Amino acid sequence: MSNSQVSRINSAGIEPYRARGGQLRMVLHPGSVGSRSGYMGTVVLQPGEHVVEHFHPYSEEFLYVINGDLVLEAEGDNWPLGAGDGIYVPIGKRHRLRNVGTTESLTVYHIGPLAPDPSLAHVDTEVLGEPEAESTDAAAGTARILFTVKVAEEKREEFLAAYEKVRFSVAATAGHIRDQICQASDDPEKWMITSEWTSIADFFAWEKSEEHKEIVQPMRACYSDPEFRSFTVVAETKAARP
Repeated sequence: MSNSQVSRINSAGIEPYRARGGQLRMVLHPGSVGSRSGYMGTVVLQPGEHVVEHFHPYSEEFLYVINGDLVLEAEGDNWPLGAGDGIYVPIGKRHRLRNVGTTESLTVYHIGPLAPDPSLAHVDTEVLGEPEAESTDAAAGTARILFTVKVAEEKREEFLAAYEKVRFSVAATAGHIRDQICQASDDPEKWMITSEWTSIADFFAWEKSEEHKEIVQPMRACYSDPEFRSFTVVAETKAARP
């Protein structure tokens, strides 16, 4: 039986994510309400805007149009959509949502089941806008955050469950790129959380937010000896193997 409670979230207070096109808001998800089977959000598109083509390797997608005239492009097929239309996208099907009308559109989406990791929730097969010129040090200026803690063995499961909520929440945060949780090979009670951000400022904006303070409380009850370090990337070397 689930320990989750009935929860209400108003999307107006959620900062939209714009890097993939339009305004995407992740409203109900494991980080915000403790959901276990999927997540739900909204997509607002202005005339001519689209959400970049992508697919979900582990999840089905359900979309319901509140208003606007759209087309769902799914691997060569175009599906016209209007207010009141619902459409289902199977696992692994590449698709793109486009506003072809003259007014703003609003669509509600649901993704489920959850991917085993937030970074695997979707795979983008295009980027928004024109591709940027390749840079030798494309990672320069991004931020790396290292956070080490000690977690007693009896607190391990509770700690990992609390982190699960944090990582799903931060995955929808502006400026977040990826994060990992690591266990020391020579000391099973020593853990390290690493995260990558577009800038140090983006990380601290999240770290100082009320949402962050609330969602990390259960984790704090599980660890001791915290150590924090932040770094800005100066240069990056990639493997030269063919």
